[in-house]
Amino acid sequence: MRSDMDKVIVERPRYGSRLPSRKKGYRKLIQTTPFDELPTKEPLLGRWKGLERCLNEHLGPMRRFLRSNVGRPWNNVHRELCEHISFSNAVQAHVLQHIEQYVRQNVIVESPSNVYMAAGNRWFATHPLRVGEMYVCPHSALLKVVEKNRRNDPLQRLSLSDEAMCLLRDNSWWEVKVRRREPWLGHLWDVWLERDVSKLTSQETSEIYGDDLFATSKRLLMPDEAKKLIRKHKSK
Repeated sequence: MRSDMDKVIVERPRYGSRLPSRKKGYRKLIQTTPFDELPTKEPLLGRWKGLERCLNEHLGPMRRFLRSNVGRPWNNVHRELCEHISFSNAVQAHVLQHIEQYVRQNVIVESPSNVYMAAGNRWFATHPLRVGEMYVCPHSALLKVVEKNRRNDPLQRLSLSDEAMCLLRDNSWWEVKVRRREPWLGHLWDVWLERDVSKLTSQETSEIYGDDLFATSKRLLMPDEAKKLIRKHKSK
């Protein structure tokens, strides 16, 4: 993440920064101005109320940062986002409030395409999230995106060999090296899920890798490599 994220997000002219400010000395102006030179029409508030200004945060970089980290643990993403935001600065701290607009954290997941906001009270109805909205999965604590509801599940994994496969994340294909989980391996790190291997369940690894495996390395495929991979898969 950029070390100057706080400046990129906050340092932008406020809406109305070039508008005239609230006028002072209006009563004295009226008293000292000849009657025939006074304005013939004025707002009911006269000139006491100037034109207002409001905050104008540049939230595009933060939104792109969140999008680029879909599939990672939400705690890690949130920690990186807060590293360069000062909570003692009211304007910068206000930026963090916009996270709730982009990432829904209290949700009910029925399927990747059916995600609902969990109501604070069970008697209130929930409402579904739109396709493309980001949320924190309550089961895996990963940052995810609501997918399109398709009749056939989209292709997410392609096996290359017993020790390699290609996985799809945020519309990009990755080549992932895998290895079978064994109790005697000790403390290892899954580079795809970014979690300790000992804390992974067999259900999670089977859902991602198709077996009780973990990722030892990953590499982003170039567009030409990804196209060649898809063509090879469709030709089978």
